[in-house]
Amino acid sequence: VVLDQADRLLAALRPPFQVAGTELVSSASIGITTSAQQYTRPEDVLRDADIAMYRAKAAGKARHVVFDAHLHAQVLQRLRLETDLRRALQADRISLVYQPIFDLDSGQVSGFEALARWVHPDLGPVSPGTFVAIAGEAGLGTELTDRLLQRACRQLRQWQSSMPGIDGLAMP
Repeated sequence: VVLDQADRLLAALRPPFQVAGTELVSSASIGITTSAQQYTRPEDVLRDADIAMYRAKAAGKARHVVFDAHLHAQVLQRLRLETDLRRALQADRISLVYQPIFDLDSGQVSGFEALARWVHPDLGPVSPGTFVAIAGEAGLGTELTDRLLQRACRQLRQWQSSMPGIDGLAMP
């Protein structure tokens, strides 16, 4: 029944409407939780509905998601990764590996791509797709990028100064 109501609400919001001569389109992301979770505190109901709503937004908006314990575990894991990423960034534990770029005509290395890597102390390697996204969502993207870019540029400069004849080496 609640899913039918959510679908009806989403459908009612779908058609455009006029405000002061301007056509507007609206949508909603709906988070749903049920009494099956056996809540004892109202704030827990709101927390879980909020978690489900943000999952609905992440799935593309204009949809509904029903909370389950798996969502709660995902949120806790993401918060842990964000906290640990902040610590790793402060301790300079995000590393770079360098992928060579070859000039196909000459067969020579023309540059390197700098690739970020993070090995979590408990979880092992964390996918760059995961930790870069978390950094962006947590407002750490600029700091992460700046630190890694500075490190990559220092490494490139070191290679250029220590190996004669590679002045044209680049890190695009």
